[in-house]
Amino acid sequence: MFVDPSIALQLVAFAILLGGIYGLVALGLTMIFGVMDVINFAHGALMVAGMYTVWWLTNEGGLNPFLTIPIAIVVLFVLGLAIHHVTIAPIIEAPQENQLIVTFGVLLILVSAIEIAFSADPQSLDIDLGSIGVAGIYLPEGQLYALVFAVVAVVASWGFLQYTQLGRAIRGTADNRDAAQYVGINVPRIDYLTFGLGAALAGLAGAVIPLFQQINPHLGDAYLINAFVIVVLGGLGSFPGALLGGMIIGFVHVFGQFFLPGSGYQIAIFLIFILVLLLKPEGLLGGETHE
Repeated sequence: MFVDPSIALQLVAFAILLGGIYGLVALGLTMIFGVMDVINFAHGALMVAGMYTVWWLTNEGGLNPFLTIPIAIVVLFVLGLAIHHVTIAPIIEAPQENQLIVTFGVLLILVSAIEIAFSADPQSLDIDLGSIGVAGIYLPEGQLYALVFAVVAVVASWGFLQYTQLGRAIRGTADNRDAAQYVGINVPRIDYLTFGLGAALAGLAGAVIPLFQQINPHLGDAYLINAFVIVVLGGLGSFPGALLGGMIIGFVHVFGQFFLPGSGYQIAIFLIFILVLLLKPEGLLGGETHE
């Protein structure tokens, strides 16, 4: 069980980098879940749309991949508005299982469309970002950039919700939809904005993934499963909770993958998920939701 200190430090570095990516993936999911009470199964497919937007604009359009990331965010925001208008808005007051089935259908449609357009073969960017060596620790630059994007996204989203009029309207709607309607907040408009922002955050999470790994139309599924665990672990609607939960799952993933055989780390992740549901169902930062 003893691990060389240099290997342990390397594992910690990998865990922090992966935790940042997991936190970024969970941000949009926790916003939609926390404000609209919609379990968005299409979140992974929206991530995939972000991945392929960056990949296509970079490899086919010849653009710098870092310039394509904001384009992917805008594309996914518009796509989120369209999905909400066509599928979610008409059934927003319906039982939650109806919304769950509809978002699962959106997932299947989006993934199938991407597979038809670009094939199921793995794709990658025609760039090599390399790595940075710090005190003997290997840091892949692609994952390092993803961690920076995750921290910036958390701070920007928190600031938007905390200090802007629209952000306060979103928080008020999340606290009590009926009361928000009574005080003059246009709740349907807030729903559009929330779903669009959630899709944009999913697009950002997907846009950074081609920087460090190959992509395929089904890659979003692997991230989506752990993102649901992170949302519950951090607390529904809590952005800092999403980043904290992402870090915890990142450490469990990396160290579990190192010490446990096969995919045993996934068992550890779901044991944590069950323990949180039993002991602290509101999540680690659930007492300060919608921050």
